[in-house]
Amino acid sequence: MNYQALALELMSKMQAMHKAMRQKGIREKFQGEDFILQCLCEHGQEALIPKAISNEMGVSAARIAAALNDLEEKGLITRQIDKSDRRKILVKLTKNGRSIAEENRREFLQKIAALLSLVGEHDAKEYVRIMGRIAEEVPRVDL
Repeated sequence: MNYQALALELMSKMQAMHKAMRQKGIREKFQGEDFILQCLCEHGQEALIPKAISNEMGVSAARIAAALNDLEEKGLITRQIDKSDRRKILVKLTKNGRSIAEENRREFLQKIAALLSLVGEHDAKEYVRIMGRIAEEVPRVDL
């Protein structure tokens, strides 16, 4: 099998998907303030330090700090000093922030479900299965 040619084809398909997702407003949910809200929401009531958010998003601490400033001004998060380690800042969602994060998640899931429904049950299940396999393998290989 010519994996090089297949990789080229996949790259082309990924670029087309990236463009389509941006046009449909899906891509934004994977970045910026929306992603931070999702990250915090997924951790439930647990507070996170900005470094944990930075690591999960793969962006600099400075970018996270700027986004957290905006989210705090909007009343979507709170930041407090950790009582057990005063060097740490703990970030939590406010009630309004959690509500917005949950609504964004519902909208996002509806859009993804609609996309999956376009290819039918068999192909949708196969796509999810293959993405899962790739996600399992990526950490094991040196790319």
